[in-house]
Amino acid sequence: MPSSILEQAKKQFAKGNYQQVISLLEPHVTQYVVSGNTKDVLYNASFNKSFPFYLYLGLACLHAGDIGGAVDYLTCAGKIKMTDPDLLCAQAVLFLRRGDTARAIDYYLDAIEYNPNHELARSGLDFIRTHNTPEAIGEAVQSGEIKKFYPRPGVQSYIKKRIIFFVSIAAIVVAAAIAVMVSVKLLSSIRFRSNRSNNRADLSAFTLLSDEKASPIDTGGTYRYTLSEKEVLVAYRNAQKYFQDSRDNLAQIEVNRILSSNAAHSIKQKARLLMDYFATPGFDTVRDIPAYSDVRADIPLYLDCWTIWSGVATNVQSDGENTSFDLLVGYSERIQLEGVVPIFCNFSVRIDSERPIEVLGKIQQRGGILFLKASGIHQSQIPENKR
Repeated sequence: MPSSILEQAKKQFAKGNYQQVISLLEPHVTQYVVSGNTKDVLYNASFNKSFPFYLYLGLACLHAGDIGGAVDYLTCAGKIKMTDPDLLCAQAVLFLRRGDTARAIDYYLDAIEYNPNHELARSGLDFIRTHNTPEAIGEAVQSGEIKKFYPRPGVQSYIKKRIIFFVSIAAIVVAAAIAVMVSVKLLSSIRFRSNRSNNRADLSAFTLLSDEKASPIDTGGTYRYTLSEKEVLVAYRNAQKYFQDSRDNLAQIEVNRILSSNAAHSIKQKARLLMDYFATPGFDTVRDIPAYSDVRADIPLYLDCWTIWSGVATNVQSDGENTSFDLLVGYSERIQLEGVVPIFCNFSVRIDSERPIEVLGKIQQRGGILFLKASGIHQSQIPENKR
C-alpha cells in the first residue's frame, strides 16, 4: 500500500474522521499480514510490519465504537512493537472498559516507563484511583467519559498547525465563530439538562394532564394490544423512566406498546414525541439488545429498537454509495440458522461473505418484512489463519 494512503489516514484521524480512516486502511489489511514466518508474507513484504498502519486502524476502530476491530488490529500492532506508549494506553483502556483495573494499571505503568511524561497514562491511573468500582467504570463507559482516555496520536501537532492558520484570521471572525460554537453547545446542554436532578432531559412537558390520567384509554376500535387504564399509565411511566436511565430500547418498547394499543390519542402523541429524545447508540453503548427470536415473534413491539445481530452475509450488493445484503442470523459457525434478515446500509462497506459479521441496526418493517437499517458493520478483515 502506498505510504500516501497511510499519511491520508493519519490526517483524517487527526481531524476525528475515524470512519474515513477505517475506509482508507481496512481494504489493505491483507498487505499488512503480521507473521513470524517469512513464508507467510504473501502480499507486500515492505509493508509486512507496519506498526503505524495497525496502530491507527485499531485506534480508529476504538474511537468509532468498534471494540472488536480495535482489539484485532491493536493486537497486530503489539506483535510488531509493544513499547509504544500510545499503544500501551489503548490496551489499558480496553481492559479498563471491561473493569479489569489490574491489567489496565499494568499497561499504564508500562507506558510511563517508556515515556515518564505521558499525560494520558497518568490521567488513566488517576481515574482508576478515584473511580475504582465496577459501578463508576460502568457509568464512565455508558456516558462516554471513558473516551477521553482513548489515545489520539498526532492530534496535538495538527491542532498547533490549525492554531497558526487561524491566528491570521481577524479577531472578530474568531470571536464570532467561538460565540456560535458556545451558543450551539449551550442550547444542546439546555435541552438535555435536568432541571433539578441527574436526569437526561427535562420531561415536564410530557407530564400527563389530570383528564388524561382520568381517561387514559379509548373505547371501541381494534388494537394489537388491549390495555387496562392502569397498564397504559404504567407503560407511559416506564417509557420515561427507561429513557432517563439511558435504556432507550426498553423505552422504545413501551412507546410501541402504547402506540399499538387502545391508549388515548393524546397519550400516544406524547409517547411518540418522546422518541425524538432517544440517542443513536454505537456497538459499545447499545443496551438491552433484543434477540432475533423475540423480535420475530412480535415485530411491531420492537420497531425502531437498536440491535446487534451476527451471522453470515449473502447476496451482497453495492452501488458505490449504498450496500445491501441478506444476513443469515446465527449462522456464524454455520451450524444453526435462526432466520434471514435483509440489511440496508446508506453507506458503502466492503463485506466478505466467507467471514462472520456483526450488524448494528434499527429494527424496521415494510410490507410485513422484517429488516435492519444498519448504522455500523463489524467484520474483521484479518484472515482466520493469521489471527
